[in-house]
Amino acid sequence: MHEIIVDMFVGLKYFLIYMFSLAGVVFLINKIFRLPKELFRKLLHFIAFSSVIVMIYSAKNWIAATLVPIMIIIIMYPGLLHAEKDKRFTQMVSQRREGELKSSLLQLFLTIAAIIAISWGLLGHKEFAVAAILMWGFGDAAAALIGKRFGKHKVLRFKHVDHKKSWEGTAAMSVVAFAFGLASLMIVGNIPLESSLPAVIIAAPLAALTELFTKNGYDTVTVPFVSVAALFFFL
Repeated sequence: MHEIIVDMFVGLKYFLIYMFSLAGVVFLINKIFRLPKELFRKLLHFIAFSSVIVMIYSAKNWIAATLVPIMIIIIMYPGLLHAEKDKRFTQMVSQRREGELKSSLLQLFLTIAAIIAISWGLLGHKEFAVAAILMWGFGDAAAALIGKRFGKHKVLRFKHVDHKKSWEGTAAMSVVAFAFGLASLMIVGNIPLESSLPAVIIAAPLAALTELFTKNGYDTVTVPFVSVAALFFFL
């Protein structure tokens, strides 16, 4: 138990170094160049969800890695409760609705904890956790940025889909999710191309379709779980 606690705090230390170093750079760049709000938001999202790599690589076992995102919530949630009362802060981070930051914090890091526990602890494949989170994170960013810039064909045929979403955005997510999923399996898991490729060919479009049919921002939860299930089944 002592080793797990020490391992957890080591992971937490590296997360804090990673998070605040990169976030500081992004805030500095934004102060100098005044980045577009959506790009600034997505850069902060990149830092947050890509931290799953730090959690997994700095941990010796899955329990410690799972506890790191739980500790992050415990540390950061009270700070966000106070910070969200400051309008300058909420404007700076481009908060769209009241309570969005707290909700995003809980959804993201609880999902990361669950995905690590399932992928590494239950299935014995920590590369599934990295793949699932990166497929969602970078894919979702591609869907938003490409969809808003080039999304001329809105998804209007389906009743339960957000009609602001476009087929161009969904295609972009599928391509980007494929790239990061394949890279994660081959680099983190050392899974050969002939095994990784068929699994990701199926998992990436499923992730994109899951994002398409998920409303109210819950794709943070749904897409990683669908991705892990698809990768496990087809591998």
